[in-house]
Amino acid sequence: MKFPFKSIAFITFSVLAIFLISCKSDDDSIVDECEEAVCPHVVITIDVYIIDENQDPVALDSYEVIDIENGEVLTTPMSPANFEYYQQLGEYPLITGPMVNGQEKDLLFKGFINDIEVISSSYKVGRDCCFVNLISGDTNLVLQ
Repeated sequence: MKFPFKSIAFITFSVLAIFLISCKSDDDSIVDECEEAVCPHVVITIDVYIIDENQDPVALDSYEVIDIENGEVLTTPMSPANFEYYQQLGEYPLITGPMVNGQEKDLLFKGFINDIEVISSSYKVGRDCCFVNLISGDTNLVLQ
């Protein structure tokens, strides 16, 4: 009876071939996954909102966003008119800038009034195929 050995060999080879074909490589990155993503051409901004104890917006004189890893200042540049608008809302851009797909950054937000640091908070942001996302950190801050 030669049938069982050839059949077992054929079945074993077939099963192994199916597993090899269907297995996804572990070294695939988010960049590869994003090659076919269709992303809208919009800019996503993550904002920090600062209020005081009375729930009123806090107008900072200035603020900084710093990449904790390398100390690079990533503060979003804006015109004085735009900054005044943000001050009225107590809203300040944390990040809008370019990031590589799959990249994560640890950021430090610092707010100043009369050149004195009055508030700071840490954040982790990342980018998926299309947009920058907040991973951790509270974007609603209360100035005590």
